[in-house]
Amino acid sequence: MKFKMIRNHTQRICTAILLILGIVQIFLACPQIVRAAVLIVLDGEFNDWAGQACFSDPAGDAASPQTDLLSYCFATNPNDPIAYFMVERKPSNKSVEIWLRVDVNNDGSYQSSQDRAIRIQYKPQGNHDSTTIDLFNGTNQFLKNLPDVGWGESNQDGGAKIEIGILFTDLGISVGQPLRLFFQSMQGDEPSDNTLEVQWSPADGLGLPILAGLLASAALWMSVQRGRSRA
Repeated sequence: MKFKMIRNHTQRICTAILLILGIVQIFLACPQIVRAAVLIVLDGEFNDWAGQACFSDPAGDAASPQTDLLSYCFATNPNDPIAYFMVERKPSNKSVEIWLRVDVNNDGSYQSSQDRAIRIQYKPQGNHDSTTIDLFNGTNQFLKNLPDVGWGESNQDGGAKIEIGILFTDLGISVGQPLRLFFQSMQGDEPSDNTLEVQWSPADGLGLPILAGLLASAALWMSVQRGRSRA
């Protein structure tokens, strides 16, 4: 009887180990599920956006080339209450006004006082840029200017990409809260190009080691519970 109990316990441990190895192998094969390539830094260097959640927009669907949006991305960093965004247009040396529309309460409308609209006024210059970020709510009420939260390419770099970082508190959101968003460029006072609307739940990334540990614990617990139910 004692030998049988030891054997059953050993079998449960072996099963848990196999589950852990299988789970870790899956996440190693698909690293984008649990981790981004690198941390996002607002510095005008856009290589850190590789591997983040990005969406393309058709070219040639805007009122003018300088307002033609091509793609956008969003991301968060671990233990960092900031939502990061990157938007790309056709390369141009002309200024452009782009809005980030955020449906904070996720009700399909962007026009309530809870919602947010971020105005990006981007002016690429010779070897630098001038980017101004202003925060509004969904009723177009001005809330505040957001200094030092945006960075764009210079004319020398192409004048196409802009990255910004907005505090969760300024967006009026909490970690894991579902929301909707899209980007919109302007031609004068009229919308020129709208990107695809997506739903997102900004959250701190756990990282592979922590997630693997949680999965391992869960696998071991399930194996032990399965053994008890059979006893």
